[in-house]
Amino acid sequence: MQSVKPNPSLSMRVLARKADAEKYEKLGRLHRHALILLRSDRRNDVVHQAEVRIRMWEEKELCSRFYIDSWRRLINADPSEMEQEVCGDAPQAHALAQNSPFSFLMKEVR
Repeated sequence: MQSVKPNPSLSMRVLARKADAEKYEKLGRLHRHALILLRSDRRNDVVHQAEVRIRMWEEKELCSRFYIDSWRRLINADPSEMEQEVCGDAPQAHALAQNSPFSFLMKEVR
């Protein structure tokens, strides 16, 4: 009987997928927390802090226009739009979650 040799590159891919899944789960928790705050009496403060970050991205050309325009629109829209586009299964959900103006909230998320 022939033995099957372990494939190190397969193991690395499995680990990479697991790390990606964990990263997106944490980003999901961050944005679900942001949604709670956007529906609370902290909304104005959270929107202001997000706007400051978006303005910095724009002034320092830190990211593409897509993120600047998308996030500016989303933070000023009804939170249900952000819920669909960032926390849902929209094609751009992962991209928006990775480039988020809500990173300042990460310390509040477990």
